[in-house]
Amino acid sequence: MSLRKRTLTKLGKRKVDTAIRSLSKKLGAIPVIRVGLTEAPGQGDHTAAFSIIESLARLGFKGRVELVLKSDDDNEWVQMKEKLQLFIPEFNLDNDGVQALHYSGLDCECIPLKHLEDHCRINHRPLEQPLGFWAMRGNRSWLQSKIAIVIPPFKWTNTMPRIERKDGEYQSLELPSLANYQILYTPKKPDISELMKGDSRGARLEKVLRDTEEGRIHLLPVYGIHHRILEPAHDVIIRRLLSGAIKSHTSEFEKTVVLILSPLESLERLQALQASLKVPFYDLNNTDWVSSPNEPVELLYCGPVPKPLFEWISCVDRPLVQEGANSAAFMSLQGKTYLPLRPDGDTPLPEVITSPPTKKKSAVPTHNPVVIAERVKIEQLGRSLTHDLQAYSYYSVARDLCKKLQRVLSPMALKDVVLKYTEMVGTNHFDEADFRPLLVDSITYSRERLSEEQQEWLKCLVLANSFSPGIIPLELKSQLIEGGKALRKKRVSLEKLIAYRTSGLNMPYLRLQLSALSLRRFEVLKGVTLEHPVIFTDTAHNMDVNELAGDICDNFTLLIPALFQILRQDFSDDALMASFFEAGEGKQSLLDKIIGHLFHENMAHDSEIRSLLEPKESDIDELALFLRGEFGGAYSKQVFELMMEPKNNAVYCGLTRLTRRDWNQILPR
Repeated sequence: MSLRKRTLTKLGKRKVDTAIRSLSKKLGAIPVIRVGLTEAPGQGDHTAAFSIIESLARLGFKGRVELVLKSDDDNEWVQMKEKLQLFIPEFNLDNDGVQALHYSGLDCECIPLKHLEDHCRINHRPLEQPLGFWAMRGNRSWLQSKIAIVIPPFKWTNTMPRIERKDGEYQSLELPSLANYQILYTPKKPDISELMKGDSRGARLEKVLRDTEEGRIHLLPVYGIHHRILEPAHDVIIRRLLSGAIKSHTSEFEKTVVLILSPLESLERLQALQASLKVPFYDLNNTDWVSSPNEPVELLYCGPVPKPLFEWISCVDRPLVQEGANSAAFMSLQGKTYLPLRPDGDTPLPEVITSPPTKKKSAVPTHNPVVIAERVKIEQLGRSLTHDLQAYSYYSVARDLCKKLQRVLSPMALKDVVLKYTEMVGTNHFDEADFRPLLVDSITYSRERLSEEQQEWLKCLVLANSFSPGIIPLELKSQLIEGGKALRKKRVSLEKLIAYRTSGLNMPYLRLQLSALSLRRFEVLKGVTLEHPVIFTDTAHNMDVNELAGDICDNFTLLIPALFQILRQDFSDDALMASFFEAGEGKQSLLDKIIGHLFHENMAHDSEIRSLLEPKESDIDELALFLRGEFGGAYSKQVFELMMEPKNNAVYCGLTRLTRRDWNQILPR
C-alpha cells in the first residue's frame, strides 16, 4: 500500500495504520461478533451496546451480531427485556429464549447468557467466538470470546478502555479525550403510533409534540434525575428548572412544558410541587394532557421512551437537561447544546482544544475564547442546579430507610434506636462501630424468626407472669432458669428477647422470681402494661438485615454532619443549640420534630423541616438565557467538529490497536 493512500494517526506514543478501507475489509470478512450487555440501572449500558453495533456496521461489518444478555435474577431480566424493546421494537417481551432480530441493517441475535451454550450446540456453532465487545459492565469469560475490546461511552470514567485476551493479558487503550462511537445521523420524527403501539402515552406525547412544532409551547426535556445521587433531591432540580423556564420567556404568551423522561419510582414529590407551586402536573402514563392557556409552565411525567423518540424529543426545542455519557455524546454529535446535571461527575463536559492548521512543529493547541467562556458558563449552570443538594438528599434517603426500619422494629427496639441516634446527633458525630451492632440486634430480635427454644421459653415466661403476684410453680421456674441459661450459652440476650418480643409483662415481679437468671435492669423492663403479651410474628425473614443496617449507617454518616452544616447557616451556635435541643413550654425542640418526622412519620412539621434543609433558590438569570439559546451554540459546534475527527472514533481506535497475532485469531482461515 503506497504512503499516498495511507493515513497515519498518532495514538499514544506510536503511529498506526488507520486506513479505513483496510479495516473495513477485515471487518467484512468476520462472520460473527459478540457484544455483551449486562442489566444495570438506567439505559446507559443498553445505549452503549447498541451504539457499538451501529459503529461496527458503519465501519464495514456485515456479519451476524450475537448480543449476549446477562441478568442476575428474574426482576432484572424483566427490566432488561423492557429496555430492549425500546431499542428493537420487534423484541418479544413474552419470549425468554433466543430471538433473531435486526438492528442497524445487521442480523442481531439476542441470546440470554443461560441459553448461550445450548444455542451454539443446537446450531452447530463453536461456543467460543474470536471477537467480542462490551461497553461498561462485562467479562470476557462469560462473553466466550478469545479477544474482547472494552469501549466505554463518551467521557465515561468508571470503566477502563482495554483489550482483554484469552491468555489473561490486559492491554490498556489510551483513547483520545474526545473518543466516541461517532453515531452521526439526523434524527427524524418517528411514527409514534406505530413505535408505541399499545402504549397510551403515545397519543398523549403526539399532542405535546404537535403543540411544540406548531410553536404553541416550548418543550424542555429532562433526563437523568433518576441517578442515585440526584434522585433524592429531584424535586429541587425540577423546581429550579421551572423557575428558569418562566424567566426565559420574553412574552407573556409563552409557555414551557417540562417533560420528565427519567424513570422515577414515585411521583409523590412531583405531586407535592404541583401543590406548593400551583403548577399543573400530568402523569402521561394515565392522564391526558390538557394545556392550560393561562399557565406559563406545566410539568409532565412520561418516563423512558423508545430511543428514536427520545432522540427526536431531545433535539426538537429547548436544550436537553441530562446526566449520562450516551445522551451527552448524542447531543454533541448533533451539534446541540445540553445542560449536564453532574458536570463534575462521571461525564464531564468535553474540553475544546484545537490545533492550528499548520505543519510547523512549533504549532501549539489553541483556545477559542468565546468557546471556552461558553463551556465555563454551561458547567457553572450544571453545578448551580445540583451543588448544594447534599443535606436535602441525605435526609430524603434517610426518610425512605427509616420507613423500612419502622416495619421491622418493635416499638421498644425503635425507642432504643432513636435514643442512640439522638445521642449521636447531639454530639454531631456518628460512630458506626457503636450504632451498627445495636441496629442489627434491634432488627434481629424484633422480627426475625424465633427458634423453637426461644418460642417455648417466651411462652413459659408469659405463663409465669400469669401467676403474679403469687409464687411461680417450682417446675415452671426451673424450666425457665435452665432454658434461659441454655439460650445464653447460644449467645441469646434474654433482656433483648424480652424487651423486643414481648410487652405487658410484670418485669419487677419476674426479675425477683427468676433471680438466678440475673436479668439486667434497664428502662424498658420497668413498665407494667397489659397488651400484647408476646410477639411471634416474623416480618424480616426475607430482608437482608446487614444490607439495611449498612445502608442506614452509610446514610447517617453523611446526614448528621450535613444536617449541622446547613442548620449553622440559619442559626448562630448558641441559637442553634437552643433551637435544636430546647423546647419552650408546650413546644417541641427541632430535634424532637426531626425524630418524629424520620422515625414516626409525623408529618405535622414536614414543611418546617424541609424549609430548613431545602437549598435556597439559585440565580436563574443565566439559566434563563441558556434555555432560550442566548449562548452555548459556539461551544456545541466546536465540540461536534472535534468529535467527528477520524482519530476520535472509539471503536476504530480499539480495532486499530489489535496486533497481527490478534487478527490471525479473528479472521477466518
